[in-house]
Amino acid sequence: MEEEQIKKEMMDLLFEKAREVFSEKVIDYGMNPRNCGTMEKPDGYAKITGPCGDTVEIFLRVKNGRIEDIRYTTDGCMTSHAAVSAATVMAKGQAPKDCIRINQSSILEHLGGLPDDAKHCALLAATTLHRALRNFAVGKKDK
Repeated sequence: MEEEQIKKEMMDLLFEKAREVFSEKVIDYGMNPRNCGTMEKPDGYAKITGPCGDTVEIFLRVKNGRIEDIRYTTDGCMTSHAAVSAATVMAKGQAPKDCIRINQSSILEHLGGLPDDAKHCALLAATTLHRALRNFAVGKKDK
C-alpha cells in the first residue's frame, strides 16, 4: 500500500472516531479555526491561563460601535481552538455590550456540545472574551 493511501486511511479512521465524540462543528472549528492570530494595537485585549494549563489570548477592534475584527491565540488542544473560535465567530459584528451574552452555555450550544471533560474550554473562551471586552470598556473611558 502506498504511503499516501495509508495516511488517508489513518485520517479517515481518526475522523470516524472523532465523530463519535465531537459534533461536526467542533471538528470543523478545531481543524479549521476562524479568526486565529494576533492583532497589533487592539482596542481590547485579554490573556488567561485556565486551570487545565491552556492559555487563551483575545484581541478585538471596535469600530462604529461593533466588533469589526477579533483574533485569538491558544496553546490548547482542538477543543480549546473550537471553543475560542466559536466565541470569536459569535462576537464578530456585534456591539460589545451584546457580547456579554456569549457565555459557556451559548458557546456549547453553538458548537453542539462538548464532552464533559472539555466543557471548561468554553468557559475559558467566554471568560477571556469578557475580560477583553472589559479591557476595551476601561480603555474607552480613559480616552
